[in-house]
Amino acid sequence: MAHCDHCDAHVSRRFEIVFANVDGLILACPNCSPNAGIAEASQDRAGTRSE
Repeated sequence: MAHCDHCDAHVSRRFEIVFANVDGLILACPNCSPNAGIAEASQDRAGTRSE
């Protein structure tokens, strides 16, 4: 069962496929991040966001 590595909430397998990073980590989900900002929150938490 897939889960958010930031807040440990359950996420779907489809969400995992779309939002997991290359290491398979899910650093943001709808439970701990606004839906519109999931990709940005993931990048911020991984330290890979470029502005």
